[in-house]
Amino acid sequence: MLDDDDRVRLIKQKAVALLAVRERSRFILRNKLKEKFSELEDLPIIDACLDELEGKGYLSDERFARASLVTKASRFGDQRLKWELRCQGVNSETINSVMEEFEESEFERAKTLWERKFGEVPEDQKERARQFRFLASRGFSFKTINQIIKGDGDDFD
Repeated sequence: MLDDDDRVRLIKQKAVALLAVRERSRFILRNKLKEKFSELEDLPIIDACLDELEGKGYLSDERFARASLVTKASRFGDQRLKWELRCQGVNSETINSVMEEFEESEFERAKTLWERKFGEVPEDQKERARQFRFLASRGFSFKTINQIIKGDGDDFD
């Protein structure tokens, strides 16, 4: 049986090892640590370790949200990106502040993705519906999709 000092050390080592692989939100890291250290008395130790890591700057939901946006933004719309971050435990205030900092607009990202996938305005209703479904499944807004599919989005700001 491990004493409290050893438990703290092990939990902290595991948390740092997980963060060394990639950025994680506090919520996800807490869940990973709870899987590994499932004893009831470990929960306060896990929370204390996470507080310490946040204090030292090793753990940051804001940095996690930025990294997630950088890797996924070219493929997904604002709605999908916000939903994924919420599912990973990032609060709405952090999500909104990070999204505001993001330089490329949803329209530009959707247009680039649409051009890569389709490249031309649909000629019939069936193709229009297919293109619409594709962009909608990626989390782009109805307004953005309509502008792109109609082909009148070149002058959009």
